[in-house]
Amino acid sequence: MAQLFISYRSSDGRDKATALARDLGALYGDAQVFIDKDDLRAGLRWRDEIAATLKEQPVLLLLLTPQLLGARDDHGKRRIDDPADPVRREVADALAGGAHLIPLLCDGVAAAPPAAELPPPLNRIGEFTWRPLRAYDWEHDIRRLVDDLQALGIAPAAPLEASAPAPATAQRSVGGTRRRWLVAGMAAAAVLALGIGGYALRLAPTPSSTDVSGAWSATLSPDETLSLSLRQIGDQVELNSRPVPISHRADWADYRSFWRERFGSELDTVSYRGKGSASALPGEQLVVDIALQIVSTPGDVLVDSGNLHATIAADGTTMAGTVWLNGKQAERPLQLLRLPKTR
Repeated sequence: MAQLFISYRSSDGRDKATALARDLGALYGDAQVFIDKDDLRAGLRWRDEIAATLKEQPVLLLLLTPQLLGARDDHGKRRIDDPADPVRREVADALAGGAHLIPLLCDGVAAAPPAAELPPPLNRIGEFTWRPLRAYDWEHDIRRLVDDLQALGIAPAAPLEASAPAPATAQRSVGGTRRRWLVAGMAAAAVLALGIGGYALRLAPTPSSTDVSGAWSATLSPDETLSLSLRQIGDQVELNSRPVPISHRADWADYRSFWRERFGSELDTVSYRGKGSASALPGEQLVVDIALQIVSTPGDVLVDSGNLHATIAADGTTMAGTVWLNGKQAERPLQLLRLPKTR
């Protein structure tokens, strides 16, 4: 179970939370750092998953951004005054479970507000030693935080080296993001590098006369079909999909609820994209292996990731294979049909 839990307000803390998770994950290992957008698994109630993690008494790293305490709902009321506010619940569950709290004062917050201005249990923030977490002095502040964690008995598994500065403006949660549900770019890259079932270790990219470029219809189940576009250059393949409506899909209901609570907006459509290789052993059919990402549309926020693995038929019109999604930790059969070119 993770030893470090990052709590933040998404409206102005997502960038720093992502950067903090990236740097701490490099030091302690990704499994030791919990950040909701990466670590919530599909099919689970997000509140139950967070509560279970907090019961393990991790260190709660609370990012005090201006909006964490100052955000207001549609009626003008402070969100922290609502007992169901996600940040307030995380702090309450952590303190009730005996977790150690480290408030991190981010840019724009000089000190924690007076206890009288905060509802319980947030009125206890002042009881804990706070630390700064500033974009302009990121490396120094991370080093101080690591020293504090070491004093609590949490030692880094990797040496502390120079860290990249925290992002000054919003970044998309793609590419370099760790992947678990709301999952791990690094994990997906690692899966691709090692190969599903060791396949990539056996497969050497070779030139092929078969080109998978074009429009494809991908069937994942009788009621789920995606419109995909594949583009092949040499042995490299890029995948993109049309937006996929999910607002009426039962299998997305829990995640859409989490998204609404965390981001204050609706997630109605997602898109698939990815990059990988097309290669073949001598005398065998071309195999496509692609690291996938599922992102919000619009917004390009990473929702899930995984792997697509398929073999093209001899006539080049169909492919059969599997799709693995990290969030669901499950593999699904896949059938692809090449669509005729349109003029």
